[in-house]
Amino acid sequence: MKRMIYGIGFFLALLFLGAGFFLSYQVADLRQDMTRLQESSAKERQQVSALVSSKDQELVFETYEEGSLLRNRYRITAYGPEQIVLRQEEEEETGADQEFLLKVEEGCITVYDKESGEVFEHTNIPLETLPQELQAEVLLGKTLEGNEELYSFLENYSS
Repeated sequence: MKRMIYGIGFFLALLFLGAGFFLSYQVADLRQDMTRLQESSAKERQQVSALVSSKDQELVFETYEEGSLLRNRYRITAYGPEQIVLRQEEEEETGADQEFLLKVEEGCITVYDKESGEVFEHTNIPLETLPQELQAEVLLGKTLEGNEELYSFLENYSS
């Protein structure tokens, strides 16, 4: 009877040791597979990020016709392994050449068109809310070039 118990115990010990070795090799194999997958997905992410950054990229082609420089603007709208689809963009007035002058009226900032001297916009931005350096510039007549700079200023300091 003792022999049978020892035999069963020995058999179970061998079974557990064998299963342990088998599972340890399986776990090591799975770790290698996971590492390989992580490396390949990192490479794919790099490739995709390169493609994503080129999408909606603005391309400018300059040509000379009849002594004048023409600029054609295009955007990449779609791409594939065999073709790239470009969309030509219309030239639009950006107002980049327009200048604005900031002055103080009744304690608030007023925006003037620098060229015509007409009021462009009355704001409700009190002079006291601006930093000291900017207050001094506005009191002397700060100039902003273009709509983007003007609207950036207004967004930053309006409440």
